[in-house]
Amino acid sequence: MITIARIDERLIHGQVSYAWTTAYKSEAVMAVDAQAAQDPMQVSLLKMACPAGLKCFVADEKRAAELLAKHARRKIFVVAKHPDAYLRLIELGADIPSINVGGLYFQEGRRQVSRTVYVDEHMEQAFRALAQKGVRLEVRTHPRDAEENLMDLL
Repeated sequence: MITIARIDERLIHGQVSYAWTTAYKSEAVMAVDAQAAQDPMQVSLLKMACPAGLKCFVADEKRAAELLAKHARRKIFVVAKHPDAYLRLIELGADIPSINVGGLYFQEGRRQVSRTVYVDEHMEQAFRALAQKGVRLEVRTHPRDAEENLMDLL
């Protein structure tokens, strides 16, 4: 089962590895990113960023959906760089009732909607598509932060 699904362009890093996995009592971390999954160096670096004792998966969307089904009883923290990854996971049958949106950082063409969330038009459309599928989208940088409804910020 997914303990929490998060969007963070950095995928696995200190805050994800420790604060989120501890707050959500996770047994594994799954980074969903097709590009990273095809790069052995990226896979190695992401696995090194996982805390000791937690299983770490790095997969594209198709493999991630398969792994989530296979390990349905395992408490898995899922992190992806972009909302498109979650749209694809849902299309592939993954049950994702809510997504925490955290680390979408400034880039040319993006507008700021919260302290650490900047979106472009394509992301906004993807978030609207997720919301139409009944996915709750909340913004928090850290597990202790108060939740903000992303759709109210767009």
